[in-house]
Amino acid sequence: MPKEILTRCGYRCDLCPAYKENIGTKQQKQYVSDGWYKIYGFRIPAEKICCDGCVTAGSTAVNLIDKDCPVRPCVFGKGLENCSQCEDFICGKLKERIVIADDLLKKHGLKLTRIERSFFIKPYENKKRLDILRRVNYPHSRMLNEQMAPDETDITNFINERAMVRAWNNLRVFLKEGYGSDGLVTYGGRKYGWALKYKHGQKTLVTLFPERDSFSVLLVFGKKELEKIDVQKADFSGQILHLIERTKQYHDGKWVWIRLKDQQFYTDICNLINLKS
Repeated sequence: MPKEILTRCGYRCDLCPAYKENIGTKQQKQYVSDGWYKIYGFRIPAEKICCDGCVTAGSTAVNLIDKDCPVRPCVFGKGLENCSQCEDFICGKLKERIVIADDLLKKHGLKLTRIERSFFIKPYENKKRLDILRRVNYPHSRMLNEQMAPDETDITNFINERAMVRAWNNLRVFLKEGYGSDGLVTYGGRKYGWALKYKHGQKTLVTLFPERDSFSVLLVFGKKELEKIDVQKADFSGQILHLIERTKQYHDGKWVWIRLKDQQFYTDICNLINLKS
């Protein structure tokens, strides 16, 4: 099974017959050219059917089938991964690229074979994919696309909200000055997405998950650390103590998630990190 490569508008490069990894023979390219014309009404010459993929960097030097797509530069410019993360979902630009199979077939009175549906509909049936992503992740969407390993600029652009970017940067400075770590960029899978993991020696101190207009921290506390928290209750707010108390206990301790949407819990988080060191 190929890994899913989701484009900015919700298409799937990995299923697209024009994607550079999927390019076939001249006859297959012609089949794709004819199929697109039959279903969508546009003609791409067979010899030009090759695409580097939408999730490549924002450079105009990449080879794209749809060079005039209004969605890709819009999403890229907003620092997002895809349209499901945007407050303007669904905007006019995305409407131009929405594919809903039943509506498309009904509109043009088409009857397609199973192979034609697989080739020409499934890769581009984006409405359903974007709706699922939005329902599960919005408004505090995470950087979930494994194909888009972020750098520092990507992360702060994604967080977007100035106060939260400032809090993110301040926390990173706190960890750098206190523990000599810049954090390791790591991918936690499709559920958790990209994060920065900070260690002190072999011990994980905290993991930071960038989100749109916020970020979350994950702190794991063992039995001895939970006892320390109980002794040092005066160092923490009532809300954080309540959160820790109601967090489920596992064999390896409590996995405490704290989301920062403002500065409210910043001091609590710094104190909890210090407690783990």
